[in-house]
Amino acid sequence: MTSTSRDEHLHLKAVELIRAAYDVVDGMRRVDLAALNDARPPTLRYHAQYELLREFLVRANTMLDFAGHLGLIEPEEDGEIRRAVGRDHPGLYQWLDDEDKRLSGET
Repeated sequence: MTSTSRDEHLHLKAVELIRAAYDVVDGMRRVDLAALNDARPPTLRYHAQYELLREFLVRANTMLDFAGHLGLIEPEEDGEIRRAVGRDHPGLYQWLDDEDKRLSGET
């Protein structure tokens, strides 16, 4: 599907929902993990905020990839959306990197 034949309304909605998904990822850094886990069965509880963020980041990335496969997002726009996440949420990837290092025992 090319940009000339795609449904522009669907394109705009896809971009909106994908950007919102990345906003949710960033917001997960401030979620009360204990309160979230209260409603979950013991086998589905998160052990760390890091797990929650990684799960939601994978979901947002999957949404973006799927929109690309459907032709709703062009490759150039995919790259711009991914770069915008870093600009719009500057502490997100640093926080994840810090947690990666902390969990792997690096200093």
